[in-house]
Amino acid sequence: MKKISMFFLLTLLYTAVRAQQQQPEPTSFSLKEAIDYGMVENFNVKNANLQNELTDAQKGEVRAALLPQITAQADLIHSFHVQKNITENGVGFKYDPTLPVGAPTAFQLGLKNTFTPNITGSQVLFDQSYFSAQGAATANQEISEKNIIKNKIDVSVNITKAYYSVLVNEKQLQAVESNLASLDSMYQETVARYESGLARNLDVSRTLVSLNNVREQQQEIIRTVALSRSVLRYQLNLSENNPLVLTDSLYPGMLSDIQQILNQTDRKINYSDRIEYSIIESQQKYNAYALKNAKAGHYPRLLAIGSFGYNPGATNFTDLTQSSRWYDYSTVGLRLQVPVFSGFAVNYRVQQKQIQQRITENNLNSLKQEINLEVDRAVINLYNSAQSFNIQKENLELAQQNLNVLRAEYEAGIALNVEVTTAESDLIEAQTNYYRAIYVALVSRADYEKAIGAIIK
Repeated sequence: MKKISMFFLLTLLYTAVRAQQQQPEPTSFSLKEAIDYGMVENFNVKNANLQNELTDAQKGEVRAALLPQITAQADLIHSFHVQKNITENGVGFKYDPTLPVGAPTAFQLGLKNTFTPNITGSQVLFDQSYFSAQGAATANQEISEKNIIKNKIDVSVNITKAYYSVLVNEKQLQAVESNLASLDSMYQETVARYESGLARNLDVSRTLVSLNNVREQQQEIIRTVALSRSVLRYQLNLSENNPLVLTDSLYPGMLSDIQQILNQTDRKINYSDRIEYSIIESQQKYNAYALKNAKAGHYPRLLAIGSFGYNPGATNFTDLTQSSRWYDYSTVGLRLQVPVFSGFAVNYRVQQKQIQQRITENNLNSLKQEINLEVDRAVINLYNSAQSFNIQKENLELAQQNLNVLRAEYEAGIALNVEVTTAESDLIEAQTNYYRAIYVALVSRADYEKAIGAIIK
């Protein structure tokens, strides 16, 4: 019983420790907090960090080539028939003049059982390819680190768009629900008027049609809000059970910020601000070292070599352990490896690296034109989004005014029911266009900042 109690206590203790180690997910986010959280938890950023660790390990592997290379080896060999050396007339160890000229004589040099443990080592003294390989590894790590920044930029933009999508959709849902309540009240009023003989059945039907359409739109927006929240959870790597409370709201100074961007007359493009451009510049460095590494195949290599071992032998296997049979040997020396002819393999490797250099140069020039196009497109989209926002804002105000006037006239018996329902539909459409314009403007601003390389410095 005591053992069971002790096991139960240990289980509770382990569970408590695990609960403390597992940090709960945050549930409320401002836009900045969401971006900061995504910079750590997003899977693309995590993989980019792992790739950087992998590149660092590959760089260490290159450095290891300049360190001593030591190998230990042991061969235990049993020969069923020991190999013999063949001479003529016994020339060598057993010369026999009585044998006819050219008569073969076989004699055995080794024993049936041999055991040869040895240690060999080498140290590179000069290898031109090492220095270029080390430079290439450094450039490759630089590319990997910049890829982390690129992933963070993409995550920042994606989270920004997803965050604003949730805010805009929720605002639109609130507006539709407000319209739905107003339209439902109007429907109830129309039914009451119809029962009193002050309205036609046609008026009731028209109002009900408008009411049903708004109800359907409400359900569509509810699903859209759920989807936009799922997209944001995916970008943040949050579980579906997370309530995800957004603390920021659509800020009123949005249009003024966009207008400040549009008022800039001196808009110079600094290509180096774009991380993609910087990555290709690092790729050029890598290609230059890779070309040197390929050309190093024409250079000789100089190594210091050495070995130490034993070579005991015995006819009976058990005799191998006798210390009298163990004689050591050791060697040291230099090994010069001079490439003479490799079937033009080195030349072809050099050609490949030169072609890769030209491809990277073309990619760099192409990216310049692509950045120019992206900035021009982003500026045009900003102009269009600002213009659309102003128009849709004015349309929304006009639609609201028209509805207010027609409601007052309807209550006074001047306006018809169909005019009010039409004004309700116009208001809902104006609201939809207005919130869509807000989202497009926010997205255009994020795309512009990404195009000029202003997301992460």
